[in-house]
Amino acid sequence: MTPPKNKKTRADEDDEQSMSDEGVGNLFSGGAAAPSNALAGWATPQTTTPAPAAPAAPAAPVAPRPVAVVPAPAREAVEEQPLAVEDADTAKPVGFYVSANVANRFRKLRKQSDLTHTQIVFLAVEAAVEKGIAQVVEDARRAPKFQSKLFAVAPDNTDLRGLGPVQLQYKPTRAQRAVIDRLVTEAGLPDHTKFLAIVLDQYLPGRRDS
Repeated sequence: MTPPKNKKTRADEDDEQSMSDEGVGNLFSGGAAAPSNALAGWATPQTTTPAPAAPAAPAAPVAPRPVAVVPAPAREAVEEQPLAVEDADTAKPVGFYVSANVANRFRKLRKQSDLTHTQIVFLAVEAAVEKGIAQVVEDARRAPKFQSKLFAVAPDNTDLRGLGPVQLQYKPTRAQRAVIDRLVTEAGLPDHTKFLAIVLDQYLPGRRDS
């Protein structure tokens, strides 16, 4: 019997259903069949290659911060104390006055010997100490112009043998000067220049003052 035209048979429907299921299953299932080219671009995400990054600009040099300068406080000038020195280093010239006769005899001895002014003065003082200071002073006094048997006359220390207007110098240390000052006090004289004048007059070679 011949089937009617345009009427599908049972076998045809089964084949169409089978094809339809297979095609749809391949689209949504992870089957072995590879997707078509049209769907490949849509299903696979496009990988975009990133553009190379531009080189970083070199960092600008950082200028150092100015350091605030704090002015140092002004220091007051401090007077330094002199260092301790030996006594011999403090020797200073000392002047005294004698008569012209004593000055000439003094210079003559200085030229005839290797002695210094200071050494000659020291030798004269030592000779006076050996003789006795009181005796040396008594020998140097001239007779007072005014004499009295009833009234005591004070000794005249301005009229002694050896005194005069000529200046000489010697150079004692402080310790040596202290020794001479002590002898001046012992002699009862007002200053060392009168003491040195009389001891030199009695020590130096030559004629003494009259």
